[in-house]
Amino acid sequence: MRFEFFMAKRFLMGQRYGVFRMVTTAIAIGGTALGVASLVVTLAVMDGFRTDIQEKILGTQPHIVISSPFGSPLPLDPALQSALEGMPEVKAHAPFISAQALLQSEQRVTGIMLRGVDPQKELSVTRVGQALTREGWNTLQTKNSIVLGEQLAASLGVRAGDTVTIMAPQDPGDVLSKAPRVRRYKVTALFHSGMYEYDANLAYLSLSSAQDLFNFEQKISGYGLKLADVDKTPEALALLSGRLGSGFWVRSWQDINRPLFSAMKLERTVMFIILTLIILVSSFTIISNLLLLTIEKGREIGILQALGASPQQIAKIFLYNGLMIGGGGVSLGLILGIAISKLLESFPIIKLPPDIYYIDRLPIQLSAHMIESVGLCAFALVLISVLYPAYKAHQMDPVQAIRYG
Repeated sequence: MRFEFFMAKRFLMGQRYGVFRMVTTAIAIGGTALGVASLVVTLAVMDGFRTDIQEKILGTQPHIVISSPFGSPLPLDPALQSALEGMPEVKAHAPFISAQALLQSEQRVTGIMLRGVDPQKELSVTRVGQALTREGWNTLQTKNSIVLGEQLAASLGVRAGDTVTIMAPQDPGDVLSKAPRVRRYKVTALFHSGMYEYDANLAYLSLSSAQDLFNFEQKISGYGLKLADVDKTPEALALLSGRLGSGFWVRSWQDINRPLFSAMKLERTVMFIILTLIILVSSFTIISNLLLLTIEKGREIGILQALGASPQQIAKIFLYNGLMIGGGGVSLGLILGIAISKLLESFPIIKLPPDIYYIDRLPIQLSAHMIESVGLCAFALVLISVLYPAYKAHQMDPVQAIRYG
């Protein structure tokens, strides 16, 4: 065992004013541990929210959407479809129609986002088929069938087997100049994506039914693409934009939902800064603890220097002492934070209102990278906090320390 580490351990364990020094040491360790644990749990929840919402978005949205830059319908172009099939980055593609409409039941009327899809191709682009039984999804192939979100159906007071009325303009770009087209559809299935915004506002028709409703003839709103690797979305987006040219508007799921993810990133950063201040406050307790220890052990420090200990060795003793206190707090905090996160993940005791938070439970996601980042950040603050007490011990005059210690 190194001399400096041995003396640091003796200074920490053998203290003249036992109860007082034990309390201040416990406060320093406990404050650091609580700060680190709070940071781990908060970041685990924030990462869980981001991942959970991302999975739900990708369950109903394609990775990349190709549409007209002016919002006008696109023709079903076999050449474009062949070009998409020839790109190794594109795993699958599907045409779609997306527009707003009014949905009416016997009880009420509400505005919805209506999406017309090819039932078979859509399953290769999104995971919407996992939100309901495959038999229910295949009912879209039946004429005049519609699939509603569960929250939308509940707000309208309808269920599978009921009939609803849809009113839509003939031309989405000219709502006031033409009389709305009215069609009646049978609700053949309901879906639950877990994302309240979709479950309460989204409805599906077959592509042919949507073309008839909006008078699109053989036109569509665009194409939805599924990539071979969703993590390479930015690279695939740049490649597709360059190949397709300015005649198409190419957007990724990240671009479509940028306000939501930007807000979540800002919240995560702010929470990280705020909770790091807790660790910073506890580091001041470590500073005061070491300064008191320096005063208390003044005579011992002078004797050590008289016996040949260099000022650098004295500084290392107090450096190790502070790192033992802070390191113990950081380690205890990491263990406590991981344990609380695992408890919340295993037992979802906290329920969330889905109309506010998009999901109905508290999501937790622990990652090694996040835990390492928290540990390194906390340990860096602890290291900075022990430098000043170690420097003061380094400057101590041995003669004055022995005489007045």
